[in-house]
Amino acid sequence: MSVGIVVGAGGGIGSACARALDATVDLMVLAGRSKRGLQPTVSILTGKAAMVVADITTEAGREGIATAVVDTEEIAWLILASGVPLRGPLAQLAPADIQDTLLTNLIGPALLIRRLLDGRWLPNASIIGVGSISATRSLPNRSVYSASKAGLEHLCRSLAPEVAPRGIRVNVVSPGVIDTPFLGDDQPALREWVSGHVPMGRVGTPDDVAAVVRYLVLEAPEYVTGARIAVDGGAESVS
Repeated sequence: MSVGIVVGAGGGIGSACARALDATVDLMVLAGRSKRGLQPTVSILTGKAAMVVADITTEAGREGIATAVVDTEEIAWLILASGVPLRGPLAQLAPADIQDTLLTNLIGPALLIRRLLDGRWLPNASIIGVGSISATRSLPNRSVYSASKAGLEHLCRSLAPEVAPRGIRVNVVSPGVIDTPFLGDDQPALREWVSGHVPMGRVGTPDDVAAVVRYLVLEAPEYVTGARIAVDGGAESVS
C-alpha cells in the first residue's frame, strides 16, 4: 500500500500540492498544525486521505505523522511544504520567534525526515523540500527566514546522495512571490517589486508551484535528484 505525505497541507502551497497529487497513492496523509486549516483540503480530495493535526517542531507531532504510516504501507513521496515567515531586523525580533522559525522551517523537517527514513519506502520514492528564492539572496529584514530556507534547501540537496542507494530521490522547489496569505502585510510592496523584477510580470500561484512538485514526483526521470528548481517567473535569472 502506497502512502504520500504532505506536511503543511493547510497552507496555500501545501494544499495545492495535495490537490495536484490527489489519488496518486493509496493513502495521502495530510499534516498541519490546525484541523481547521486542513479540513478544506481534505474535503475536496477524491482519493483516500487521513488528516493528522501535528506540529513538526515537537517529537509528539513528528511521531504522529510517522505512526500514520503503518507497517503494511510504503512511502511513495514526502512533501515538506510547512513554513512560517519572519520579517524584521534581527535586533528587533523576539528570541521565541527566531527559535520557532528555525524549528518549523529547518529543524522540524530534518528530524521528521530522520524519523521517516526508519520506515519503508517504495522504489523511486521522492522527497520534495519547498524552499524559497530568499534562500539565495541577502535580503534585509529576512535574515532568519532566509537562513532557515537556505538550510532546508542545503539539507535536501545534501541528503540526495545519502539516500540514492535506497532509490529515494530528493529535490527542492523554490518559490518566488506566490499569492498566498504567507505574504502578509508585505503584499502591496511585494506586488510592486514583482512588477519591476519578475520577467513574467505577475505574482505566482500555488498551482504554479504544485505543478513542478507533481512533475518531480511523478514524471521526472529517476536520474533527477539533488536538483533545485526556482518557480519565480524568472526573477533569479535577472538578479
